Amino acid sequence: MKKLPIWIVTTLFLLGIITTYVGWIDRHEVGYLPFALGVVWILFSLASAPRIFADD
Repeated sequence: MKKLPIWIVTTLFLLGIITTYVGWIDRHEVGYLPFALGVVWILFSLASAPRIFADD
């Protein structure tokens, strides 16, 4: 696999944080699904972070 640009992983991580925050604030209105999706998104971005420093 090729290297991932750092801006892609950073954007994924920030979107996960925002989704987790909003999901936690609105958990009584929309349930825990947005919070869970945010956590999964953060884990996905952290799992793909080592690809930033990979050799081509």
